[in-house]
Amino acid sequence: MFYSLQTDVGIQLDFYDEHLAEIGAILLSLSEDARDYDEYSWVDVRSEESRLLIHVDAIEVGGSQAIKYCRSLISSIEEDELLGVLYSLVAIASLSNDLLNDVISSFQVADEESVKYYKYAFQYASNPLVSNSLLSFLKHESSVVRAIAAEALGYRGDADPHRIWPLFHDDDETVKVAAMVAVMRLGFKNAVPAMEQAVLDRKEMFNEHCVFPLLMLGSQKALKFIRLACQSESHIKPQYLIYLALGGDEDDLPIILNALEYQDMNSAVLEALGIFGSLKGVNTLIKFLSSENDEEKLAAAKSLNRISGAELYEKLSVVEKEDEDISAADVTGKVSKSEETNETGDGRLVEIKQDCTDKQRWTAWWKENAGSFNTTLRYRNGKPFSFLLCLEEIAHPQAKYGDRQRAYNELVIRSGHHIPFEPDWFVDKQVEALKKWQVWWNSNKSGLTNQWMFDGV
Repeated sequence: MFYSLQTDVGIQLDFYDEHLAEIGAILLSLSEDARDYDEYSWVDVRSEESRLLIHVDAIEVGGSQAIKYCRSLISSIEEDELLGVLYSLVAIASLSNDLLNDVISSFQVADEESVKYYKYAFQYASNPLVSNSLLSFLKHESSVVRAIAAEALGYRGDADPHRIWPLFHDDDETVKVAAMVAVMRLGFKNAVPAMEQAVLDRKEMFNEHCVFPLLMLGSQKALKFIRLACQSESHIKPQYLIYLALGGDEDDLPIILNALEYQDMNSAVLEALGIFGSLKGVNTLIKFLSSENDEEKLAAAKSLNRISGAELYEKLSVVEKEDEDISAADVTGKVSKSEETNETGDGRLVEIKQDCTDKQRWTAWWKENAGSFNTTLRYRNGKPFSFLLCLEEIAHPQAKYGDRQRAYNELVIRSGHHIPFEPDWFVDKQVEALKKWQVWWNSNKSGLTNQWMFDGV
């Protein structure tokens, strides 16, 4: 009997291990780093979210035994299981007042390797108790704890920004930036003067990290700083060119083009031209299709497609490093067409689709289609720029994470309106936010005709 009981408990714990590992693996697959690849559809993530709920339910059904087991694993397991444990305890914390406290307590002493998993758990769990607990840690003695708490609160979008505001003057720059980003995500424009003052108090902090949240909240000082920085080789950064494209006006085009004279700025200039959408940049983009630098060629090609909507693509074969998964050759003894091994035997050739880098094709396309464009307008995907096009890009099922984030940033910076949105929120939460944006557009589109609008001006 004793042996049988011990065996049954062991089997149950094995099941819990599997559920926890799956929870962690699913959450990691939903994170930003895993979302920017071809053939990805953010809408299809809903099926993964459903699986996540099933695994969490399994832990919850396990009751006190499962909870006790999770508690015992907080500090000494693999990364996917750690995230699974943390998320499960946070998600089902309503079952016990002590569960969230356990996670918070361990968070305060977590090492640098595991702290990001606490952040993921705090960000993704919908439990409303989380935000109240995190607010209490904005004054914690550890700068890491303060920064993570601020970042998670901003991402969740349900905190009082006034509680985060004091961190603008924190002694730790990482905490300051985390607080500014959090307030930016919450769309709290009233904080702009305090943010600007915090930056001016320590000019060395006026950098790409703090200037972006200011720009997102409509700071004219931030836009002016970016504009001036882009005219100085000693101050320019690739990010500033992108920011200027997101918030600048027609007169800023020469500034962006002039940055081609600065070292290591070409790819950023080419990307900025695509965001800017002016036909005056097309000849420069076509010219760079002859570049010997592949990054520059791809940036030019992507921007040409972004402006024109031509959808010119090309397919090519690249070597993909072999993983340890079982291949067709392992089973049949024959290599499948999609797994042709390259001559060195170090990988396999796979076919990918990318923006067309063929200069002759693009030259011919523009020669044939240039007459259908108005040189006084800026374009996005072949249409005169409008906020509706940004919304369409964010909502497009196949749009990549980075493009969706950029389109949202552009929408906020240009319109001056703010509805919180994250391109790696759970799907239903994204859809709800996009519906609110659509309602805003339908109500305001007649007055939003300035293509160079910055913060609603």
